Amino acid sequence: MLKKEKTLNLTGRSLVNGTDVVRFDARLSSTGGTTTINTYVNDQELYEKNRREVRKDMNDFRQYVFDQEDELFDDVKTDESDTTATE
Repeated sequence: MLKKEKTLNLTGRSLVNGTDVVRFDARLSSTGGTTTINTYVNDQELYEKNRREVRKDMNDFRQYVFDQEDELFDDVKTDESDTTATE
């Protein structure tokens, strides 16, 4: 029996006037591992001046991760159902 696993690495950036202020990374796994989301502030001064905009980007990235996570888990469940149905 083939057991499928899938890992996704996602990256996002919060830009202010073309400057990379904050970077977001996420790692998702279909094997039941913990989803991790990391945030790296590249320009503290711009972050402090634009924190509301950057926080909106953080929330948008987090929602993107959740959407991808749902899709990943749904895909794996579908694959497992297909395998079970043919056995």
